[in-house]
Amino acid sequence: MGRSRQTVPEPSRKNETSQNADQKDRPIDLGGVMIGLGEQVYSVLLLSFFFLEVYATGFIPYIGKAVNFLLLAWMYAYYCFEYKWNFSEVGLDKRLDFFESNWAFFAGFGSPCVLAIFFFSPLVSYGVMAILFPLFVLTATGSGAEEFISLKRRQWKGSRLGRLPIFYAADTLSLRVLSFFHFRLESLKQKQEDSKTL
Repeated sequence: MGRSRQTVPEPSRKNETSQNADQKDRPIDLGGVMIGLGEQVYSVLLLSFFFLEVYATGFIPYIGKAVNFLLLAWMYAYYCFEYKWNFSEVGLDKRLDFFESNWAFFAGFGSPCVLAIFFFSPLVSYGVMAILFPLFVLTATGSGAEEFISLKRRQWKGSRLGRLPIFYAADTLSLRVLSFFHFRLESLKQKQEDSKTL
């Protein structure tokens, strides 16, 4: 990761120069810290709801196992690349845009981790995952996947897969939870101000 240039995921249809400018102009003051903290809280909520979604799909008859496999592959792939994106200080919106725009790549990247869960006993699968997951994190961190994907996208021009809203349900639930807490905080502030005026 100690390269001279940083790797920033390329969103589906944005200019590369604006990404680099966003990376350099990221605020470092208290407001920037608060934005970073809020982004982390939102990320934890989003991934928690996505994990619940993955868990729930396992109970769907007939197609549940296949959908569960796919969602787990995306979850492991996201976790592996998240270390790299945190180190490069890539914003959550850019991560999700890049991930959802290149969903086929990430499904393939996370699949080997999930195969261990589906084909081995729980004890053996935990052992295999304890070996595989750190190796995949290192692979994701040291890879130039973003550059390779953007190079191939330029070569193929019009022929590409569309964006798939993988995190739509988790995103919607996270926003509702955050808006609920925001509403509660605002009502508490209003009550405090009303009690001070009386």
